[in-house]
Amino acid sequence: MTSNPLKKNRPRPERTQLTSLADQVYGQLRVAIISAQLPPGEKLVELDIAADMGTSQGPVREALQRLERDGLVERRARKMTLVSNFSIDEMYELFSVRTVIEGFAIQRTALKITDDQCDELEALIENMTEAGRQNNIITLSRYDVQFHQHICEWAESTSLLQAWMPLSSQIQRFVVQTHPERYPDFVDVAIRHQPIVDALRSHNAEHAARTVQEHIMRFWSGFNPASLKR
Repeated sequence: MTSNPLKKNRPRPERTQLTSLADQVYGQLRVAIISAQLPPGEKLVELDIAADMGTSQGPVREALQRLERDGLVERRARKMTLVSNFSIDEMYELFSVRTVIEGFAIQRTALKITDDQCDELEALIENMTEAGRQNNIITLSRYDVQFHQHICEWAESTSLLQAWMPLSSQIQRFVVQTHPERYPDFVDVAIRHQPIVDALRSHNAEHAARTVQEHIMRFWSGFNPASLKR
């Protein structure tokens, strides 16, 4: 790597249960990419990362393969991996695809969701709100992802979940790197999820779909794409 942010200021992986060295390497690299400590175009060398993290190249190779599936890195040659870039046009397309997937998912979820599950979503909103008070966009975005992932999981549709999962990491990176400027009030970002829960509690599938789709595309309302051209 041309620079060594992992060694100088190693980011903490998100609080998930890590079960292997590959999980730990993946978690640290993922947070570093999402937070732009490893910026687009940064060269990732297996041998260097292994030395920095005190592991062999095997777990690093596995972690990089997972990050490639997430769309956060790309292979340019047999042994060259770079942090992927993203354009504003590509992100708009991903958000548009996301509205379709979550629109279908939430319609299924709205018909079967329980009060306990709604309470679980509201607990995630509380966690987002607390992260917002602490001005911690990375933690807020992690709970945000969990919130929307639950909606897709509870739809009990393997195809919808498989379509949604590859988008989540790229969208989380975009949120972390753009929301501080566009939406500096992180608490407001959190509480904007409440209407989704209210719609789910009503068990009105069409209303829930409209609500989540409006929520997802709110970022683009009155937006000047040129301000984020990369």
